[in-house]
Amino acid sequence: MKKIAYSGIEGCFAHTAAKKMLPDELYVSFGSFKEAYEAVESGECDTAVLPVRNSYAGEVKEVSELLEKGALKIDSTYSLPVVQNLLGIRGSRIGDIRTVISQQKALEQCDNYIRERGYKVITAVNTAVAAHEVIERCDMSVAAIAGLETAARYGLKVLDEKINEKDDNVTTFAALSVQ
Repeated sequence: MKKIAYSGIEGCFAHTAAKKMLPDELYVSFGSFKEAYEAVESGECDTAVLPVRNSYAGEVKEVSELLEKGALKIDSTYSLPVVQNLLGIRGSRIGDIRTVISQQKALEQCDNYIRERGYKVITAVNTAVAAHEVIERCDMSVAAIAGLETAARYGLKVLDEKINEKDDNVTTFAALSVQ
């Protein structure tokens, strides 16, 4: 069984992409793109699955920089349809929300939605980490922007669906290894 590095925690889009690209492997969570990348460079993991581009928010600069300077090469890519949703704790309502937490690219994908409602924004490492933070805060005025799989995994209430700017929002993930 191969060890597959990804940035984030279970339920994030990278975890979902890793399962689609390399099914039935051991998925290892890391706190950043750089840590996941370096885990493969060092031999701790066999492959890293990282986002390289979003159809709406563009290139993932940090990953591009790692690819330019590091030893890993792209083995394959996978385009994951991304639908962002507003997720709150049980008992919260959409009218309660004042602050949203999510990964920077996810926030960019929902920029108009956020601005129209005047939400305060807090950036998280990824969407699943944002969901976990919403649970920890246990504050009805705080919501995460993340996928439906994340809502189900962490028991969050879906307050509003499909809030991203474009219906054809896709993130391309790359499987990276030493070649």
